[in-house]
Amino acid sequence: MNDNNDLESGFLPRIVRLTSWLEDYSDLYVQLVRNPVGIGFPDDESPDTKIHSVQEIIRVCDLNQALSEYAEWNLWRSWQVFSDRLCSNPVSYVPLFIDIDNEESDLGRAYNLTQDCLDWFESTNKYSAPDHLRVVFSGKKGFHIEARPSHPVNNRLVREDLLSGLKKMGLENRGSSNCFLDGTIDPVHDFVRLTGSFNSWKRSHGLIRRKVIQLSLEDFRRLRLENILERSEAG
Repeated sequence: MNDNNDLESGFLPRIVRLTSWLEDYSDLYVQLVRNPVGIGFPDDESPDTKIHSVQEIIRVCDLNQALSEYAEWNLWRSWQVFSDRLCSNPVSYVPLFIDIDNEESDLGRAYNLTQDCLDWFESTNKYSAPDHLRVVFSGKKGFHIEARPSHPVNNRLVREDLLSGLKKMGLENRGSSNCFLDGTIDPVHDFVRLTGSFNSWKRSHGLIRRKVIQLSLEDFRRLRLENILERSEAG
Protein backbone atom coordinates (compact mmCIF):
# COMPACT_ATOMS: atom_id res chain seq x y z
CA MET A 1 0.00 0.00 0.00
CA ASN A 2 1.47 3.33 -1.04
CA ASP A 3 1.28 6.55 0.89
CA ASN A 4 -0.62 9.28 -0.96
CA ASN A 5 -0.89 12.84 0.24
CA ASP A 6 -3.29 13.46 3.09
CA LEU A 7 -6.11 14.85 0.98
CA GLU A 8 -6.03 12.04 -1.58
CA SER A 9 -5.85 9.28 1.01
CA GLY A 10 -8.53 10.81 3.23
CA PHE A 11 -6.02 10.85 6.08
CA LEU A 12 -6.82 14.26 7.51
CA PRO A 13 -5.48 15.48 10.85
CA ARG A 14 -7.30 13.83 13.73
CA ILE A 15 -6.80 15.42 17.11
CA VAL A 16 -6.81 13.07 20.10
CA ARG A 17 -7.92 15.29 22.97
CA LEU A 18 -8.87 12.75 25.62
CA THR A 19 -6.03 11.31 27.65
CA SER A 20 -7.50 8.04 28.98
CA TRP A 21 -8.53 4.75 27.40
CA LEU A 22 -11.86 4.38 25.62
CA GLU A 23 -13.43 2.34 28.44
CA ASP A 24 -12.82 5.20 30.87
CA TYR A 25 -15.40 7.34 29.05
CA SER A 26 -18.46 5.22 29.78
CA ASP A 27 -21.01 8.00 29.21
CA LEU A 28 -19.80 8.89 25.73
CA TYR A 29 -21.15 7.35 22.53
CA VAL A 30 -19.66 5.50 19.57
CA GLN A 31 -21.07 4.36 16.28
CA LEU A 32 -21.33 0.56 16.06
CA VAL A 33 -21.40 -1.38 12.79
CA ARG A 34 -22.10 -5.11 12.61
CA ASN A 35 -22.06 -7.70 9.86
CA PRO A 36 -22.34 -11.51 9.88
CA VAL A 37 -19.07 -13.29 10.72
CA GLY A 38 -16.90 -13.69 7.63
CA ILE A 39 -18.23 -10.54 5.93
CA GLY A 40 -16.02 -7.46 6.06
CA PHE A 41 -16.75 -3.85 6.81
CA PRO A 42 -19.51 -2.36 4.60
CA ASP A 43 -17.99 -1.17 1.34
CA ASP A 44 -19.84 0.67 -1.43
CA GLU A 45 -17.78 -1.21 -4.00
CA SER A 46 -18.80 -4.60 -2.56
CA PRO A 47 -22.62 -4.71 -2.28
CA ASP A 48 -22.52 -8.11 -0.56
CA THR A 49 -20.90 -6.48 2.48
CA LYS A 50 -23.87 -4.13 2.91
CA ILE A 51 -26.87 -6.45 2.56
CA HIS A 52 -27.02 -7.47 6.23
CA SER A 53 -25.09 -4.58 7.72
CA VAL A 54 -26.62 -2.86 10.76
CA GLN A 55 -25.49 0.46 12.18
CA GLU A 56 -26.43 1.91 15.55
CA ILE A 57 -25.29 4.37 18.20
CA ILE A 58 -24.23 2.92 21.53
CA ARG A 59 -22.81 4.12 24.84
CA VAL A 60 -19.25 3.11 25.55
CA CYS A 61 -20.42 1.39 28.74
CA ASP A 62 -22.69 -0.90 26.65
CA LEU A 63 -19.98 -2.23 24.32
CA ASN A 64 -19.44 -5.38 26.40
CA GLN A 65 -23.15 -6.11 26.26
CA ALA A 66 -23.05 -5.73 22.48
CA LEU A 67 -20.19 -8.25 22.33
CA SER A 68 -22.35 -10.75 24.19
CA GLU A 69 -25.58 -10.01 22.33
CA TYR A 70 -23.97 -10.05 18.88
CA ALA A 71 -21.43 -12.81 19.50
CA GLU A 72 -21.96 -14.22 16.01
CA TRP A 73 -21.37 -10.89 14.28
CA ASN A 74 -18.35 -8.95 13.11
CA LEU A 75 -18.34 -5.69 15.06
CA TRP A 76 -16.62 -2.37 14.46
CA ARG A 77 -16.78 0.84 16.46
CA SER A 78 -15.98 4.39 15.47
CA TRP A 79 -12.61 5.68 16.57
CA GLN A 80 -14.28 9.01 17.25
CA VAL A 81 -16.49 9.39 20.32
CA PHE A 82 -19.50 11.66 20.75
CA SER A 83 -21.30 13.30 23.67
CA ASP A 84 -24.83 12.62 22.40
CA ARG A 85 -26.83 9.76 20.93
CA LEU A 86 -27.34 11.65 17.66
CA CYS A 87 -23.56 11.93 17.22
CA SER A 88 -23.99 15.61 16.47
CA ASN A 89 -21.28 16.66 18.92
CA PRO A 90 -17.93 14.91 18.35
CA VAL A 91 -15.72 15.00 21.42
CA SER A 92 -12.44 13.46 20.33
CA TYR A 93 -10.68 10.50 18.82
CA VAL A 94 -9.61 8.10 21.56
CA PRO A 95 -7.08 6.66 22.12
CA LEU A 96 -4.22 7.45 19.75
CA PHE A 97 -4.13 4.60 17.24
CA ILE A 98 -1.52 3.02 14.92
CA ASP A 99 -2.47 0.25 12.43
CA ILE A 100 0.24 -2.30 11.54
CA ASP A 101 -0.45 -4.94 8.86
CA ASN A 102 1.42 -7.49 6.81
CA GLU A 103 -0.28 -7.82 3.42
CA GLU A 104 0.69 -11.50 3.15
CA SER A 105 -0.76 -12.14 6.63
CA ASP A 106 2.73 -13.07 7.84
CA LEU A 107 1.98 -12.43 11.49
CA GLY A 108 5.55 -13.12 12.57
CA ARG A 109 6.77 -10.19 10.55
CA ALA A 110 3.86 -8.00 11.67
CA TYR A 111 4.77 -8.93 15.26
CA ASN A 112 8.38 -7.81 14.66
CA LEU A 113 7.29 -4.48 13.16
CA THR A 114 4.97 -3.90 16.12
CA GLN A 115 7.94 -4.48 18.45
CA ASP A 116 9.93 -1.87 16.51
CA CYS A 117 7.08 0.64 16.75
CA LEU A 118 6.76 0.09 20.50
CA ASP A 119 10.51 0.64 20.88
CA TRP A 120 10.14 3.98 19.10
CA PHE A 121 7.18 5.06 21.23
CA GLU A 122 9.08 4.30 24.42
CA SER A 123 12.22 6.05 23.16
CA THR A 124 10.32 9.35 22.83
CA ASN A 125 9.82 9.44 26.63
CA LYS A 126 6.23 10.58 26.03
CA TYR A 127 4.93 7.02 26.33
CA SER A 128 7.59 5.49 28.56
CA ALA A 129 5.18 4.50 31.33
CA PRO A 130 3.88 0.91 30.87
CA ASP A 131 0.25 2.02 31.21
CA HIS A 132 0.59 4.49 28.32
CA LEU A 133 0.82 1.77 25.64
CA ARG A 134 -1.09 -1.40 24.83
CA VAL A 135 -1.44 -3.70 21.82
CA VAL A 136 -4.48 -5.16 20.09
CA PHE A 137 -4.18 -8.24 17.87
CA SER A 138 -6.43 -7.41 14.94
CA GLY A 139 -7.53 -11.00 14.34
CA LYS A 140 -6.09 -11.25 10.85
CA LYS A 141 -3.19 -9.33 9.30
CA GLY A 142 -1.46 -7.65 12.21
CA PHE A 143 -1.66 -5.52 15.30
CA HIS A 144 -2.85 -2.13 16.49
CA ILE A 145 -0.93 0.00 18.95
CA GLU A 146 -3.07 2.12 21.24
CA ALA A 147 -1.32 4.95 23.06
CA ARG A 148 -2.70 7.08 25.87
CA PRO A 149 -1.20 10.56 25.44
CA SER A 150 -0.73 12.84 28.40
CA HIS A 151 -1.95 15.84 26.37
CA PRO A 152 -3.87 16.39 23.10
CA VAL A 153 -1.97 15.17 20.03
CA ASN A 154 -2.37 15.19 16.26
CA ASN A 155 -2.49 11.55 15.19
CA ARG A 156 -1.18 12.34 11.70
CA LEU A 157 1.91 14.06 13.07
CA VAL A 158 2.56 11.24 15.54
CA ARG A 159 2.42 8.76 12.65
CA GLU A 160 4.77 10.88 10.56
CA ASP A 161 7.22 11.06 13.46
CA LEU A 162 6.96 7.29 13.89
CA LEU A 163 7.75 6.63 10.22
CA SER A 164 10.71 8.98 10.37
CA GLY A 165 11.89 7.40 13.63
CA LEU A 166 11.73 3.87 12.21
CA LYS A 167 13.87 4.95 9.27
CA LYS A 168 16.47 6.37 11.68
CA MET A 169 16.38 3.04 13.53
CA GLY A 170 17.50 1.36 10.30
CA LEU A 171 14.23 -0.10 9.03
CA GLU A 172 14.24 -0.28 5.25
CA ASN A 173 11.33 1.18 3.26
CA ARG A 174 9.72 -0.72 0.38
CA GLY A 175 9.11 2.08 -2.09
CA SER A 176 7.09 4.39 0.16
CA SER A 177 7.52 5.87 3.62
CA ASN A 178 4.92 3.68 5.35
CA CYS A 179 5.89 0.31 3.81
CA PHE A 180 8.69 -1.66 5.49
CA LEU A 181 10.13 -5.13 4.92
CA ASP A 182 7.99 -6.57 7.71
CA GLY A 183 4.74 -4.77 6.89
CA THR A 184 2.82 -1.56 6.42
CA ILE A 185 1.80 1.15 8.86
CA ASP A 186 -1.55 2.15 7.44
CA PRO A 187 -3.39 5.46 7.72
CA VAL A 188 -5.89 5.45 10.56
CA HIS A 189 -9.39 4.26 9.73
CA ASP A 190 -12.61 5.85 10.96
CA PHE A 191 -13.76 2.48 12.32
CA VAL A 192 -11.75 -0.20 14.12
CA ARG A 193 -12.77 -3.78 14.85
CA LEU A 194 -14.24 -3.95 18.32
CA THR A 195 -11.93 -5.71 20.76
CA GLY A 196 -13.42 -9.07 21.64
CA SER A 197 -15.31 -9.57 18.37
CA PHE A 198 -14.56 -12.42 15.94
CA ASN A 199 -12.95 -12.33 12.55
CA SER A 200 -13.29 -15.37 10.26
CA TRP A 201 -11.62 -16.27 7.01
CA LYS A 202 -10.93 -19.42 5.03
CA ARG A 203 -7.62 -21.26 5.00
CA SER A 204 -6.77 -24.45 3.17
CA HIS A 205 -7.73 -26.49 6.24
CA GLY A 206 -11.05 -24.79 6.84
CA LEU A 207 -12.52 -21.83 8.62
CA ILE A 208 -10.33 -20.04 11.17
CA ARG A 209 -12.00 -18.02 13.92
CA ARG A 210 -9.82 -15.59 15.79
CA LYS A 211 -10.97 -13.06 18.34
CA VAL A 212 -9.59 -9.53 18.46
CA ILE A 213 -7.73 -9.44 21.77
CA GLN A 214 -6.16 -6.68 23.83
CA LEU A 215 -2.74 -7.08 25.42
CA SER A 216 -0.86 -5.01 27.92
CA LEU A 217 2.62 -3.92 26.90
CA GLU A 218 4.04 -6.43 29.38
CA ASP A 219 1.94 -9.31 28.00
CA PHE A 220 2.82 -8.52 24.39
CA ARG A 221 6.53 -8.54 25.18
CA ARG A 222 6.30 -11.66 27.36
CA LEU A 223 4.19 -13.81 25.06
CA ARG A 224 5.42 -15.41 21.86
CA LEU A 225 3.29 -15.04 18.74
CA GLU A 226 1.99 -18.60 19.02
CA ASN A 227 0.75 -17.86 22.52
CA ILE A 228 -1.09 -14.77 21.30
CA LEU A 229 -2.76 -16.79 18.55
CA GLU A 230 -3.75 -19.48 21.05
CA ARG A 231 -5.48 -16.84 23.17
CA SER A 232 -7.21 -15.43 20.13
CA GLU A 233 -8.47 -18.79 18.90
CA ALA A 234 -9.57 -19.91 22.37
CA GLY A 235 -12.44 -17.41 22.31
